[in-house]
Amino acid sequence: GINAEYGDPCLADTLLPKFVEMIESAGTELLNICGQCIAKLLKSKVVSPPHTVAYLTPLMWTHINSKDTLVHNTWLETLITFILVSEKSVLQQTQVISLALAKGNLSQKSSSRIACAKLLTALCQRIDRSQMESEIFPAVRMLCQDIDYDVRCAMCCSLVQIAQSIGEVRTMKLLVPEIQELLQDEEITVRNTAIQVLIDIVPLLSKDVVATIIGPIIWPYFDIVVCERPSSMLVTVTQLFGRLGVNMAEVMDDVRRDWYVRYFIKLCKMEHPSSNGVPLENGSNALLLDITMDTIMKKDTDIPDSISYLCAFNFPAVCYNVGAKFVVESNLLECYTALSKHHHFSVRRALAAGFHEVAKILVPDTECLLPIYTTLVKDPSIKVQQALIANMGPALISLNPPLSLNKGALPVDGLPELIEPLLQQIVCISKTREWRSYTSLIEAWSDLTEVLSPEQIHQHFAPHLIKQLSKNVMLPVRRAMLRTLIKFIFKSKYLYQRNEMTSQLIKGLSKCKKFNQRLLFVEFCYLVLDKFSKKFFKEHCFTPALLLINDPIPCVRIRSSTLLPHLKSQLKMPSDRPMLQQLEASSRRSLMSERNKDVLAHIQKAVIELDNGDVTLDSEPDPEDRRREEQQNFHIVKEERDVRSRISLPEHVSSLDLRGTKPMQRKGSMASLTNTDSAGRNNRRKMSISSRRSSTSVPRRASMPSRFRVGSRRWRPIIRERTAPASSTQRQTSNSDY
Repeated sequence: GINAEYGDPCLADTLLPKFVEMIESAGTELLNICGQCIAKLLKSKVVSPPHTVAYLTPLMWTHINSKDTLVHNTWLETLITFILVSEKSVLQQTQVISLALAKGNLSQKSSSRIACAKLLTALCQRIDRSQMESEIFPAVRMLCQDIDYDVRCAMCCSLVQIAQSIGEVRTMKLLVPEIQELLQDEEITVRNTAIQVLIDIVPLLSKDVVATIIGPIIWPYFDIVVCERPSSMLVTVTQLFGRLGVNMAEVMDDVRRDWYVRYFIKLCKMEHPSSNGVPLENGSNALLLDITMDTIMKKDTDIPDSISYLCAFNFPAVCYNVGAKFVVESNLLECYTALSKHHHFSVRRALAAGFHEVAKILVPDTECLLPIYTTLVKDPSIKVQQALIANMGPALISLNPPLSLNKGALPVDGLPELIEPLLQQIVCISKTREWRSYTSLIEAWSDLTEVLSPEQIHQHFAPHLIKQLSKNVMLPVRRAMLRTLIKFIFKSKYLYQRNEMTSQLIKGLSKCKKFNQRLLFVEFCYLVLDKFSKKFFKEHCFTPALLLINDPIPCVRIRSSTLLPHLKSQLKMPSDRPMLQQLEASSRRSLMSERNKDVLAHIQKAVIELDNGDVTLDSEPDPEDRRREEQQNFHIVKEERDVRSRISLPEHVSSLDLRGTKPMQRKGSMASLTNTDSAGRNNRRKMSISSRRSSTSVPRRASMPSRFRVGSRRWRPIIRERTAPASSTQRQTSNSDY
């Protein structure tokens, strides 16, 4: 900001000298902050190159030699930033190359030589290849053969970035021999770094070079490692196994792919000696250390558990490399099942996090994964459930092969094996304090419409959400329930299901005694406005929303007043003139009777918007509303065609016009049982009515003479003259006389 207002000379001549004086007497914390600020200034190029050379470069070289490790690392990153953003002329002027090479001498400390390795890596991205080969590579070769293994590791880690800068020919000529020598190093850490670098440079090389030179180096190395006892070297190999398969996929034939699968199966079967293959309960899981990549690198976890965790982590990459056919024919699924029952929750969590990727690869042969997914859904660990919920939608869609191959169609039979586990899962999570996981699970339930049939959703899942909507107190959870229920209603296959769910939801929200539920009904109205057609909103939500304007709670009246302009936008003239008159009368009545100042202000604002709003005519085309109506009735119309083809329903009769009429169901289905129960209730109702008729003195219709029947020609109705209603004074007089 100062530079923009006063210009660059002010920054260079005034601020930078004072900045340098302040840093000379600064402490550790201030030095770190100043180093980060200078790095930001260099990235934004606020300071000109001459001023950078005059003021900032000496600071960097001074504080790189600090004995404090934190200060040293901060200013080293600042110097690397300076190298990456500066031009070649500035680098030559500051003699960065000679200073960096000087720090790599054997007489310097190991921290100085490690800094030299990082500086040379940054310089390789900025200087010419000829200069790099003549000045940089001798120092790189010397650091790869340093007496300190930390220096050798640091230089080996930098070889990937150097290979990206010099090209394939120089990489094979200069770097690969050094990597081969590092693979024979006496330190395990150096060998781990070398094999990782060798696998990472494979994408930079041609296919022939990888097949003839790199492959013969990697395959024997893996064979030697797996024959040894479990060690940190085997952990590194397991960590790189998925990356190896992806990078070497183009050069792997069937024989090498079979070796790849057998090797991975051998890694998966290396379990902990105390493991019995049974998951521990939540209380026991608390005693286990959480396995992550950081804990593996720090060697804080057991080696067998780390190998199992990395096998679960790399399983999607292995399946992607060998293909679905190889996975089904081999024993990989047995290993997958064993990992899903591992005693450590971190292994099961890693497996759950990548399950959707495995299911996507195995489509359409995903029936074998259904028991594994059921096991993971029933897992007692909340961390496993959180990993499973994160990608629950794609996993469920992949588990239903016909649907994943034919998008847009509703499932007919669904997956009944998942109904009970999913209901148990949501009950278990609702009892915990993890309301974010509970919200994510409910949002993931919206994808059940792509997996389960509408009958299964209407019978099992929608009633559970409607019931929990009135019990749960957390607003994000209830909002997620509303969004999921809206999708359930939208994806309904039968009209009676849609009407039943909508009526239950509206009754439970708009007529509830709790004001927060009535506030939630306003949000439900907004969701319906965004998703459904005008006709649907007017039939179900118009009247309940209009009644909320007279709610006894002020905040409900304030929130519902915002709906008034939207209510008017849903009307069409002249067919909806009575509803418009009702809306205007209700808003006028609330405006005249409201005594709360805050509510009155919101109502006045809503009335102004209501007056300025336009009403569409019946003759005007509304393509957006027509599109919504077609979408919401797509599956119902499709089912109507199927019913018409089965029972020869006339074309002029539509199931959309027969509201509340349940479609014909197959014998033995759940809906047919429901229809049978309703038919039984109707028969019992008719029997009770007939019994009451028989008990009264009025004769039945069948016993009446034919001349008194309605259909008889002799029957004539008695027409009386309509009299005007009595006035209020007449009614008072009649009451007093009585």
